[in-house]
Amino acid sequence: MNHICVICDSESSYARFLANYFHGKSGFPFEIQLFTSVDALEKYVEKKSISLALVAEKDYVPSLKNAPIAHLAILQEQGTLQDRELKQLYKYQSGEKLMKEILDWIAKEGELGRAMVSSKKTKLIGIYSPVGRSYKTALAFTLGQLLAKKHKVLYLNMESYSGLTKRIGRDFDGELSDLFYYLQNAREKLAYRLGSMVCSVEGMDILPPFGTLQDLSSIQKEEWEELFLEIESGSEYEYILLDLSDCVQGLFELLRLCDRIYSVAPKDSFGEAKWEQYHQNLLRCQFEDVWEKTKQVELPERIEEVQTIHQYLFTPLAVHAKELVEEDSRL
Repeated sequence: MNHICVICDSESSYARFLANYFHGKSGFPFEIQLFTSVDALEKYVEKKSISLALVAEKDYVPSLKNAPIAHLAILQEQGTLQDRELKQLYKYQSGEKLMKEILDWIAKEGELGRAMVSSKKTKLIGIYSPVGRSYKTALAFTLGQLLAKKHKVLYLNMESYSGLTKRIGRDFDGELSDLFYYLQNAREKLAYRLGSMVCSVEGMDILPPFGTLQDLSSIQKEEWEELFLEIESGSEYEYILLDLSDCVQGLFELLRLCDRIYSVAPKDSFGEAKWEQYHQNLLRCQFEDVWEKTKQVELPERIEEVQTIHQYLFTPLAVHAKELVEEDSRL
């Protein structure tokens, strides 16, 4: 079912800005309709059932409360509208904060049912290495940001200690374990909760990691598979990047699910020995197909330290990541 979000604001420049912002966000699971006149909106709702309506305070009319609108919210401007029954959202906050507030509200209180089903095939990209301190996360962030220039990308960190909050300089709203709660208890609201949790860096959406190693390692491979399917069907993401680690249950099975696997080539004899042992383990467990679709990436001898992750785009690491993006576009 396609859920419709209408934006009604006689300030046309703002209305277009908000519509364009939401349209470009993979985590906003609505078809968007734009109106600059409340009269046009009222005529539209006579023919259509609306899942979400965002109406500017100056344009609101009381008759909208009786219209077939599942969730009606006022974009607050002067704060003069005194109606406690109406959800009010501050209009002049960032698009990202407004979207999070809307989706969190719907996830907690809404009864919209499942989000629209996407017809796009989502590619799973695995980034993994059996060798520690290999800069695989730096590779994942660089690759994701480059892909996000043309595609809709979601990044999941599946490491025991991600350090993401410090590296991206933002606090997350929730933990990845929240999505598994929705997966088991309120699946129809999962897409809305996902949209309220992500933060965006250079166009790449990032989900919060798990809070503890114990929570991460408790998730079974079947649950991961269910989550990936839900994200694929309820969003417009074209790529999901999995930053994998050895503490993930069913690691080899999840690697098998990936369309592509990238790993950092070892740089010393110990690293090479670990890679050989990993290879033998895959063969012994009959996962030779995982080995065959793994590409080892030769990184620069020295990876520059950066203050923020978007600065990786201006390092030699980006040259290698661009080659992977170009290679992927040919497949």
